[in-house]
Amino acid sequence: MLIMDIDKTHANEEPSPVMQLNAPDPELLRTFVVIVENGSFTSAAKRIHRTQSAVSMQVRRLEEMIGCALFERVGRVVKLTNEGEVFFDHARRILRAYREALSAFGGEHLEGEVTIGVPDDFAGTFLPAILQRFGRLYPGVHLNLVCEPSKRLVSEIKDGSVDVALVTEGEAAVTGMVVHRERLVWASLAQHEIYDQDPVPLAIFHTGDIFRRYAIEQLQALGRRARIQVTSPSYAGISAAVDAGIAVAVLFKTNIRPHWRTLGLQEGYPELPELGIVLERGRDKTEIVDRLVEHIVASFRSS
Repeated sequence: MLIMDIDKTHANEEPSPVMQLNAPDPELLRTFVVIVENGSFTSAAKRIHRTQSAVSMQVRRLEEMIGCALFERVGRVVKLTNEGEVFFDHARRILRAYREALSAFGGEHLEGEVTIGVPDDFAGTFLPAILQRFGRLYPGVHLNLVCEPSKRLVSEIKDGSVDVALVTEGEAAVTGMVVHRERLVWASLAQHEIYDQDPVPLAIFHTGDIFRRYAIEQLQALGRRARIQVTSPSYAGISAAVDAGIAVAVLFKTNIRPHWRTLGLQEGYPELPELGIVLERGRDKTEIVDRLVEHIVASFRSS
């Protein structure tokens, strides 16, 4: 009798609102994410090989399912609504979990190769997490790694020799999306007073015009002089100059080593600005490139 009463009680309850919600089709979420990444419905349609009207229809279906507008038009440009901004993060996480589940149970298998380019100062900081995530899910994909200065990588993206690249904002004319912002800092050997010299001896990437400009302009604003003591195309060269105690370097904060010191106003060094890390992708619109781009963005958002 007790069991019958319990069953009857549950039978009369209204279904949970959560149970009534239909989960969006992953393809609708992917279309939404591609629109945001490309900045327009037209570019997104080309990337996923659909007509613009089909893409618009998918967005309308998604908006109907979640009960709010995701985009608003400002002239010819589309931008996310406040709700769209929030939903974008959720959509990325859902798609990532979906693909990880498929990969774990053999539902998605990619084979081929892809070339990713980064400046070598990114190789030891941002790249390992990206490679770990991507390599675990897609072991059948061969990764070609290219370490070059940002300017060269932008050229290689344009000529098709690199599929995906991370480059420093301001180093070249970039058109990609900023996936991270990182502060520049002054660094010298901790047990050395090279930073107190006048003019300040600098170690600068020889293609890093943006680093050079910021360093000299900011020092001049405080009435200090600078001279270029060391130039190098690589982080290894710059760090060797700092380790030798012969120069002060301008680097991203994540590149500072434990035995160095970060210099500030107390030592006579002004605060430097943040620079964006820009994700550039080439003309090749393969599934492998799409997956790599997704994992790069996810790695920065989860860091």
